[in-house]
Amino acid sequence: MDMNQLRAFITVAHTQNLTQAAEKLFLSQPAVSAQIKAIENDVGTPLFKRVSNGMVLTRAGEVLLPEAEALLQHKHKLEAFACTLSEDYVQNAQLGLIHPIDANKVTELTRLMMHEHPNVQLHIQYGMSGEILSRILAKKLHGGFFLGTINQRNLQSIFLENIAYSLICPQQDAPRLLADLPKSLNDFTWVEMSHVSGSYKNLQQFWHRHKLSPKKQIICDYPQTIIDLVAAGTGLAMVPKHKAQTALAQKRTIAIIDEFEQQLPLSFIYLDEYGQDPSLVMMRQSIERIWRS
Repeated sequence: MDMNQLRAFITVAHTQNLTQAAEKLFLSQPAVSAQIKAIENDVGTPLFKRVSNGMVLTRAGEVLLPEAEALLQHKHKLEAFACTLSEDYVQNAQLGLIHPIDANKVTELTRLMMHEHPNVQLHIQYGMSGEILSRILAKKLHGGFFLGTINQRNLQSIFLENIAYSLICPQQDAPRLLADLPKSLNDFTWVEMSHVSGSYKNLQQFWHRHKLSPKKQIICDYPQTIIDLVAAGTGLAMVPKHKAQTALAQKRTIAIIDEFEQQLPLSFIYLDEYGQDPSLVMMRQSIERIWRS
């Protein structure tokens, strides 16, 4: 068996679906099926059984999976070590950030990593939670931050904190809004982020919980512009509380509706197979120090 076969086996085990596994591996479904067949021939026993909604591991597959994952982790660790043998070696660390994180923590984290690891070339990529997740799964990032709940077998997730989200409205509309809550929330345009943002699912649940069906929405993926639109009288929005409070301190014409504060979990996520990668270990340790201090 080779590493490609092991990677296919692990991916099918995690997704429990050949089509999804093929998409993640950028292969055709027949190619993934052939790799699974080849590894089953090597071990001499079936590793999966088909069920109505996909594929599940047999007992032999369950025993093999942690060994295969450990071998893949060791391969990445060995490759990372081999790179350090070059005279021109520069350690790179790719970190995915999302806008809801307090800017002060981003500054502290960057300063800590640069102080304790001066020879590391840090590359910070901003995006929304869904985009960061996609880049991690595509192995374009060592790790990144994610807002909301996540349950994916091939990912590790470290909970860091809950981020408070506040409902904001144009200052002049606050009395009318407060007079008939929550029904009055239906009367306004909502400014929301797209479905790849961590706050999107939470907002949909908020609407469902309060039996709301907003007639008009504006999609905007930049948090500061969302606050600008609300201040200009465009509509309502859910934004990180610390950003709403900063806007109030800057005398922006918004109001915070305290009755509807939400708490969203912030986590640091990374692929299992990169758990021992030096760049990932460095980032994980630095993040835990900043958030636990």
